[in-house]
Amino acid sequence: MVTRVLKVIPVLDILGGEVVQAVAGERHLYKPIKSILVNSPNPLDVARAFREKLARTFLYAADLDTILGSGGNSKVLGEIKQRFNFTMMVDAGAATLNDALNLIQQGFDYVVVGTETLRSLDALKDIIDSPIKERIIVSLDVKYQRTLSSCVELSGLEPLKAANLLYGYGVRRLILLELDRVGTLQGPNLNLLREACKIPFDGVFSGGGVRDKDDLWALKKLGLSGALVASALHTGRLTLKDLLEVEA
Repeated sequence: MVTRVLKVIPVLDILGGEVVQAVAGERHLYKPIKSILVNSPNPLDVARAFREKLARTFLYAADLDTILGSGGNSKVLGEIKQRFNFTMMVDAGAATLNDALNLIQQGFDYVVVGTETLRSLDALKDIIDSPIKERIIVSLDVKYQRTLSSCVELSGLEPLKAANLLYGYGVRRLILLELDRVGTLQGPNLNLLREACKIPFDGVFSGGGVRDKDDLWALKKLGLSGALVASALHTGRLTLKDLLEVEA
């Protein structure tokens, strides 16, 4: 998955069994999506729209029910994988090697290990040193320029300090997920992403804030591997033509 060709990767945030509109990481405000692409918040319908209307082959899915300990959506995620054959990056709150192995055994391509749910650096080391290390992507979950984590060594760190620490533990693919920008259409944090790209990760992905094609061009210029996008797709600010142009 080492690449410097920007991939625009649509996001499915699933809560209560429906695809929701994420708003600045404030999950109590999340409501079922309203989209020009599809008339339903059903995850299968939204995934189909991403595949058929936007020609997407990669998909990022966050199972917020599992992350919050209020259920899970593994069945519908498995059905999405089976029906549409996406290359899937799945965040289902994996915090241990067994959690990550379980997601791989379910047929998903990449396991997203979020710092928010990571409990210790020892657990991260176990995951990174395992035979599935090439299928691990770590999400550096940031809110208001501080790292969110259940891991005491990471919690509250400035993002670049956290990114360097993660790299030192063997992390080679990183999502820089700025939760306070998600769903806000205020633009990505280009300065932070520029600095993160100076750390020699195999791939850096951005999450949060993308508004339009100009933002994608700016991310591509920085050398990112991918951009996680939702709101700009559902509002029509980004079209299929835009995506194909940037990815060409």
